[in-house]
Amino acid sequence: MKSKPKQFISLWFPVIIWAVFIFALSSLSSLPTAQKIWWDYLLKKGAHVFVYAVLYFLTVRALKHKTFHNYALAFALCVAYAISDEFHQSFTPGRTPKPTDVGFDTIGMTVTYLHLNNLI
Repeated sequence: MKSKPKQFISLWFPVIIWAVFIFALSSLSSLPTAQKIWWDYLLKKGAHVFVYAVLYFLTVRALKHKTFHNYALAFALCVAYAISDEFHQSFTPGRTPKPTDVGFDTIGMTVTYLHLNNLI
């Protein structure tokens, strides 16, 4: 059996690393763009959905017990992080915070929630 500190680290370290990864992406002044506007839009919004789906999954995993309360807590934490990420982008040259991006982040979290609960 793992000690409490080791268990805490093994559960929360992936969440922290993934959050740092998201922060690092948000710190870039520009991201590669596709030649077609619609393709660029799909890739960037798809990236929002993907990275927050993973963040939500890792957060639920870290909370261990699969209860509605923990799913809701993980959701609230991830939405708060998404909002803070958009706020962070307001200080990054070349980036613009967009409330709609929080919506795409929320889609990723929702898809993960539905998948974890075998609803899709």
